[in-house]
Amino acid sequence: MGVRILMVEGNNDQHVMWNLFRLLPESRRIFVCKPGDKPDFEELGEVKLGSSKGGGADGDTELLKSIPARLDTSDLERLAVVIDSDAKGPKARWNAIRQQLKNEGYEISTEDPSREGTILELPSVNGRKPLRFGVWIMPDNQSEGMLEDFVAGMIRDGDDVLPLVDGFLESIRKPRFSRTHKPKARIHSWLAVQKEPGGPMGRAIAGDYLDTELPVAKSFLDWINNALITDGNLP
Repeated sequence: MGVRILMVEGNNDQHVMWNLFRLLPESRRIFVCKPGDKPDFEELGEVKLGSSKGGGADGDTELLKSIPARLDTSDLERLAVVIDSDAKGPKARWNAIRQQLKNEGYEISTEDPSREGTILELPSVNGRKPLRFGVWIMPDNQSEGMLEDFVAGMIRDGDDVLPLVDGFLESIRKPRFSRTHKPKARIHSWLAVQKEPGGPMGRAIAGDYLDTELPVAKSFLDWINNALITDGNLP
């Protein structure tokens, strides 16, 4: 098996990915990264998860800039990217990734990201071997938003705390956080009143506070499985 890498923006993404991957049948093949100022990898099996930065404000920029270097990884077989849509929107994010690939000599005819997560079979270019390339744009490849929106999508239907959190946030006349960061305030306010208050998002997954059987999680795990784990042709 060749090298398989998943690139994420930073610490929070890494922690969420790690806990989600425990749900996969092939979870022993997944490994978590050791984030730092430069791309860093820690192998725990046959697949690699790479984080471009330690969760800083420019994690998305650093991730995009590091795609060419990751394409040059020796024996690379598969490369996948998880990036926040933010206010730019999934189309703009996809175009930025597509441009990085075009700069490296790949002709990408796909103009829009797939609703199920994009997966491409890239040919041999500039001495590189053919590889499978995947992109998931948080939260759902269709909406503006971020990792925190994705995690909030796993809150169980009928949760009695979330409406109170939403009411509290709406009652703040002059929020100290920006509109863009409201999803962060929302999920972390919700986490602050769980059985173990204030835990990180990844721990909420491991602690069964969230429902990983909901469509948003199942779709993402299906994409991960097809992009990085399952051998053979795409379904």
